[in-house]
Amino acid sequence: MKGKWILGIGVAIVVAAGGLIYAGSAAGGLAYTQGAAMVEHSEPAPARVVRDFYSWYLGYIRGEEGLRNPLVDGAYRSNEYLADGFIAEVDETIASFDKGGYDPFLMAQDIPQSVTVGEPFIDGDEAWVRVETGFEGHALTVTLQHLDGRWQITGVTLAPETVVSSFYGWYLWYARGGEEMRNPLVDGAYRDCGYLTDRFVGEIERTLASFDKGGFDPILMAQDVPERVEAGEAAVTGDEASVTVQMFWGNNPTPNERTVKLVLVDGGWKIDAIAL
Repeated sequence: MKGKWILGIGVAIVVAAGGLIYAGSAAGGLAYTQGAAMVEHSEPAPARVVRDFYSWYLGYIRGEEGLRNPLVDGAYRSNEYLADGFIAEVDETIASFDKGGYDPFLMAQDIPQSVTVGEPFIDGDEAWVRVETGFEGHALTVTLQHLDGRWQITGVTLAPETVVSSFYGWYLWYARGGEEMRNPLVDGAYRDCGYLTDRFVGEIERTLASFDKGGFDPILMAQDVPERVEAGEAAVTGDEASVTVQMFWGNNPTPNERTVKLVLVDGGWKIDAIAL
């Protein structure tokens, strides 16, 4: 738990960094207690900004008045931790929803009971902070920039391993096709799935075109479809990331591993390469 800060709702949570304790009220508010000053100096500024933002955000949703929606209320627009450009992007995202949609700060439709803020990766005036939500296998990457003398949040996207898990979940679902087996390579479904960079789509097309007779699946790096795929935690360096994936076939308990490389494209992680 070292190096992570947890925000919870309705419970008291002890945080390892600096001995800080958050006292969570039933209404979802988070209050500093003794030891906060020590953390204030030891916690990196980008992580502190992310922690304070999500503390406010979850607290607003479950305020003393009952459940509230900061998106419908527009409360996020005046939040000091968000850059003006990102606020405008969120406005556009919300306006694009016809019916339903998702929360662009949580990248989900439901509200988690807690979030865990990880150590930041800082590169000059940019920083990336990993945030794990209370949903199993669901994590975010929060991007920040040092603007006008302070760190501000400029984007939120699904974490690399969440993107990889979602992609392979879709890929296996498509390949099995319910009652009929389908081939996402033959159908060309991979081109418009939204998880792959244009460069990698072109590489897959060239690989498929090079097969005279037979071949292999350049996404699975195999000829057969596995029973399941599990993604490990990403190793992130700025706008690049790698995820180790384990694939299981039949009753074989020993998985085969693949390395999935991702890059940030327009504020979101996309898969750019897959290798043995």
